[in-house]
Amino acid sequence: MISVKTFCVFIASCFVLHCSAQIRIDTIATQSGTYSIPIKIQLPKESIGKSPIYFFVHGGGWNGGTQNEVPPATLSGDADILADALGIIYVGLAYRCKGNNASFSDAINDLQSSVKWFLDNANRFNADTARIGFGGASAGSTLSAVMAQKYPNCKVYVGAEGMYNLVDHDEKKSPFPNAEARKNYGLETEEKSKMASAFYNLKDKPPVSLLLHGKEDRLCHYTQSIHFAEKIKEFGGKANVVLYDKINHTCLSAAYPDVFKKSVMEIANLFISEFNIKNINIETIQIALDRRLENQYPSTSITESKIIGSWKYNNEHLIFKPNGKGEIKFNDSVNDFNYTIQNDSSIKIVEKQKERLFYLRKNNSTMFELITDNTEKIYRVFDYLKQENYLK
Repeated sequence: MISVKTFCVFIASCFVLHCSAQIRIDTIATQSGTYSIPIKIQLPKESIGKSPIYFFVHGGGWNGGTQNEVPPATLSGDADILADALGIIYVGLAYRCKGNNASFSDAINDLQSSVKWFLDNANRFNADTARIGFGGASAGSTLSAVMAQKYPNCKVYVGAEGMYNLVDHDEKKSPFPNAEARKNYGLETEEKSKMASAFYNLKDKPPVSLLLHGKEDRLCHYTQSIHFAEKIKEFGGKANVVLYDKINHTCLSAAYPDVFKKSVMEIANLFISEFNIKNINIETIQIALDRRLENQYPSTSITESKIIGSWKYNNEHLIFKPNGKGEIKFNDSVNDFNYTIQNDSSIKIVEKQKERLFYLRKNNSTMFELITDNTEKIYRVFDYLKQENYLK
């Protein structure tokens, strides 16, 4: 009788070998107790020879998960561009989180089992096991940086808004992970925190590393990347830190198009160099990025009809109504506001004599708030939820 795991491998290989239109595969890599650990694979449409492999570990503060399911595997934002442009296989890895009553050590075990599954089946995906890389964002950077030290064939590491040292950790600078999060994820002692810190577990000649960080990161302080890069160099490795002014906790979101473009180009150049990818015209990647990001820039033509409806950022809802009226819902509170569309295409909201400034993006599905805090500019992105019929 064929096992579920073998069946999933068979189905995945069918997609790879017989369906040229299918470039993403979602399947189960391994089983941890009663939990199925999913894996997400994005294959390049075309490649010459075997493809390098880039394993990505998602963030989320190690939160999520239920009694029945782990959080899903995801891919980094650069996958849609670079998988095809560079002929790289992107692999999103999942792992048990706090909602699964798991620990950091459990997560590492899940990641290692999923990587083993993929490497064991590398031929089915035309993958080159001699050229692998790891990456992660936020809480995923902590896990992925540790993983990158475990594999001799790991050539590159990419960390976005990362935490690499959980021992020398000032919670005033970096609220994540706080004492409660450590306790809930099996990191309550200094010894366990040290084992979970790539800073203290570097191999000789660590993989060439690219560390992306916003200078206004309110969760993971950007000095984490600076100190990690210094440590990598002490161990004979190479590391490049790219810092972004006025950016909080996101370096790979298309909602910040200029930051996203620079990050993706930095990753592309790293992959080309360290994966030894030949005959690439870097300008074609820049053109593809410009085309993708065109609608992410601020709109220069705003009408009331484009903003009427509900917009959401975390627990805050903005509801724009006709004739310059609206309301803000935050948790259980509701407050009215007035708004005007300015000559510079900004949207000014006045709530209880407090002014807030917003810009609509060309895609008409997101708007961002510009906040000036002690002369520093911070951006919050609101997503469009639904059109409300206020004209009845």
